[in-house]
Amino acid sequence: MRWKRSAAMAVVFLLLLFAVRTVLYVLSEENGIIEVSVDVSKPFYAVYFASPGSLYLVPEFRQGAGTIEERLESLLAGPRLPGLFPILPEGVRLLSYSQRGDVLYLNFSHHLVTNHPGGSTGEIFTVYGIVNTLVGAQGVRRVQILVENRMVSTLAGHLDLTEPLEKDYEILGSSHI
Repeated sequence: MRWKRSAAMAVVFLLLLFAVRTVLYVLSEENGIIEVSVDVSKPFYAVYFASPGSLYLVPEFRQGAGTIEERLESLLAGPRLPGLFPILPEGVRLLSYSQRGDVLYLNFSHHLVTNHPGGSTGEIFTVYGIVNTLVGAQGVRRVQILVENRMVSTLAGHLDLTEPLEKDYEILGSSHI
């Protein structure tokens, strides 16, 4: 029984290592291939951004413990890699956040709605870029998005935001990530 657990852990580690190694190279339209490295012997976490022409969110790996604060700061700063685009509209500020149980409540400025470009894909990228980046940090299993301390029903008319949301694996292009 113990060897099965050890074997499973080894397989998971190898799969994680393979996934990280696969993502270490990102295509750039201008320069061909840009080498991107993450030291897998140290903690790292994924931040999800939009990619042009893609129907999926793309992870950008950042070195760090992956605390709620680090993930939020990374989302607000936007992507570092060429070819990726921010998922938050211009001018958005995080006003506050709190965690109750496994739900993280994020309170954004009105710019999340008023500056949102709209469209179903844009709204999905914004909402699930936030949710998928934060689920897994410090016991977070669900994320509730608030605007100016109020619950909003939607950002652009396509997603129901009245309940906390769980990670969406389909927007990541897999049911296994």
